[in-house]
Amino acid sequence: MTDVFVYGTLKRGFFNHDVYLQPAVDKGKATFRGVATTVGPFPLVVGGDRCVPFLLDIPGEGVPIQGELFTVDDACLQGLDILEAVTSGYYKRVKIPVILNDETIASYVYMRAVEPNDPLLELEKVPSYTLEAAKGYAPRTEIPNLEILALIYDIESHRLSELEMDLRAIMARGATFKEAWKSLLG
Repeated sequence: MTDVFVYGTLKRGFFNHDVYLQPAVDKGKATFRGVATTVGPFPLVVGGDRCVPFLLDIPGEGVPIQGELFTVDDACLQGLDILEAVTSGYYKRVKIPVILNDETIASYVYMRAVEPNDPLLELEKVPSYTLEAAKGYAPRTEIPNLEILALIYDIESHRLSELEMDLRAIMARGATFKEAWKSLLG
C-alpha cells in the first residue's frame, strides 16, 4: 500500500473522487486517512479551459497546500498514474512530506513540471482547490477512463470495448454514466 496526497479533483466531493477514488475505497483498494497539508510551500493554480488544478513542481514557492491523504494499492496507484497521464509527462508522481494529525508522512503527489515561460506561472496561486473553483471543471470525456475503472473493478481488459459500446448504448437512451455503469456492473 502507498500513500498519495490529493489536492484537486480527487478530493472527496469532487468529480474524479466520485468516479475513481470512491469506488476504489468501496472495493478496498484505497483508504481515506485524513485531511493533510504539505510540509513545504508549493504553487497551486487552477487553469486551462477545463479549470484543472495544477500543483506546480516549484518547491519553496507559494504556500503549504491543503489536501487529503489516501493509502492505495498497486492497482489504484496504476490507475491514478493513468488518470494523471504520468507516462506522457503531463504530471509526474513525486514523493513529498505531508502533515497528517501532527505526523509527517512521506507521500506521493502528482505535480506538473513547468518551463520558465509556462503560462501556468501567470495564474493566481491558491492554498486549496475549492468547490467554487471546481464549478468550471470539465472532464476530458463523456465516459470516464475505462482502463482505470477496469483496474478498480477487476475487469479484464479484453472486455473494455464491449463494455464501452454497452455504456454508450444505455447513455444514448438518456441514462447518465453512473446509471449506465450501475445497470451493467451493479
